Amino acid sequence: MIMTTKEKIKQAALAAFAQKGYEGATMQEIAEAVGINKASIYNHYKGKEDLFLAVYQDVARKYEKLLKRMIRDSENMEIRDKLLHMFKEYILFYYKDLHISLFWTQCLVFAPPELRENLYVDIVKREEPFEKKMLEILGEGMQQGIIRRDIPTKMLLSYRAMRDGLLLWMRIVPELSGEWIEVFWKDFWLGIQEGKGGGEQQDETRNELKLKGSPDSQPADKGALSLYTATCLICHREFGIPFTDYRYKDIKYNRCAYHVCDDCGKKIQEECQKITGLSPESIDFWERLENRRK
Repeated sequence: MIMTTKEKIKQAALAAFAQKGYEGATMQEIAEAVGINKASIYNHYKGKEDLFLAVYQDVARKYEKLLKRMIRDSENMEIRDKLLHMFKEYILFYYKDLHISLFWTQCLVFAPPELRENLYVDIVKREEPFEKKMLEILGEGMQQGIIRRDIPTKMLLSYRAMRDGLLLWMRIVPELSGEWIEVFWKDFWLGIQEGKGGGEQQDETRNELKLKGSPDSQPADKGALSLYTATCLICHREFGIPFTDYRYKDIKYNRCAYHVCDDCGKKIQEECQKITGLSPESIDFWERLENRRK
């Protein structure tokens, strides 16, 4: 396929912006890479910002197509396989194209503030279907007792952090080729599985606080997911807490009026903090983050 001059300019601009950023790349070096005069660029683009945005649109469309393809291809997979598939496909896509990977970094971190803010809004909008799907998968996993209950958006951010962190290390350490993706994925998966992560102290406490929907404590009415049960650490009697009032919400909304066992008055909030590692302040932070994204 023969590339037009306009397409060649965008290709050269992608490499320049990826390596040197918006401020560092010059129209002169882009023109030289194409083999044209600098003035010729202005026959196709109004200026550097126009060219940068044209490159961004191409890269953003590829990103959007990747997200849609990952969702489509994983539709009939089990929950674990869905998460692994999207984790792996994302890393391999950007690992194979260094310029696109670096360009994203330039857009989100080093672009001029006025440009960066608009790009961020656009990216968030493009990501909405993917984020919605990921939260659905995580939520479904929690209800099935496959994934431990936590703040879904926090867990999704952890997922992204490990994914992008591994991609970075694959760039830095050549020995970390694509075959290592599933090896590191297991660390994340074991961390989010119900009853698998959180350290010895959290594991002991989790055995005492049994959630409805978890493998070791099924609800009496399997069609009802409105309550989870907490087993009192002192008298070992179970009592119900609304499903919508996750353990983290117990920390936030009951700072002074704790859920307590009717028989012995054990303060469940203290056990919630042991299990989740969250504080009221950290819950405030996550809610602000969620509201900002909305």
